[in-house]
Amino acid sequence: MNRPLLLLTAVLTVGSGQQEDCKTAPAGWPRRPPQCCDLPFPLEGMKKEFGSCIRQIGNRQSSAVPTAQAVRDARLCIEECVYKGLGFMDEHKLNKDQLLEQLKKGIADKKDWTKPMEGAVKRCHETITKRETPQEAACQDSAHEFTHCAMRELFLNCPASEWNNNDECNLVKSRMQACPNIPPPPPPPPQGFRGQGPPPQ
Repeated sequence: MNRPLLLLTAVLTVGSGQQEDCKTAPAGWPRRPPQCCDLPFPLEGMKKEFGSCIRQIGNRQSSAVPTAQAVRDARLCIEECVYKGLGFMDEHKLNKDQLLEQLKKGIADKKDWTKPMEGAVKRCHETITKRETPQEAACQDSAHEFTHCAMRELFLNCPASEWNNNDECNLVKSRMQACPNIPPPPPPPPQGFRGQGPPPQ
C-alpha cells in the first residue's frame, strides 16, 4: 500500500475522543451504520480537492507507519488544504461568506436543504470563532471542526422529506444529540468497492 493511501486509511479510521458515558453503545444500537439522511455535504468539489490534498500531505510523511499524532496532524492539514484550495479559508480563518455562497450553490436544486444549510454555517462559524485559539500546530483545526460541526448540524436538522424515519435512525439521532462528539453515520462505499485498494474511478 502506498504512503498516501495508508495515511488516508489511518485518517478515516481515527475518530474524535468521546466522553466516557458516550463510549458504550446503547441497547438497540445498529451493527451497521444506517442510511438515515443523504447529506449534501461535503460538496463534490470538496471531495475532489480532498483527493488532491491527500496526495500532497501524504507525500510529506517521513514514516511508513504514521503515529497517532502524525495521523491527527495530517487530518488537520488535509482539511485545511481542502478549505484553502476552495477559498473557504483566509490563512487560518474561515471565510463565512464564501462558505455560505458555495454551499448554497451546491444545494441549489435541493430547496429543502436551504434553511438547514444556512443554520449550519451560521452556528458552526460562530462556535469556531468564539472558542479559544488552539495551540500552535502545523495546521489549525478550524476546517476539521467546521466539517464535523456542519455534518452533525445537517444530520440533526435533516428535512423530513430526506429523513429515513425508522427506529435505528431515531436512536442514532437521539444519541448524537446527547453526545456532541458523535459524527453522523458514514455514507455507503461506492458501488463495487470491496475495501481492497482505492475505490474504482
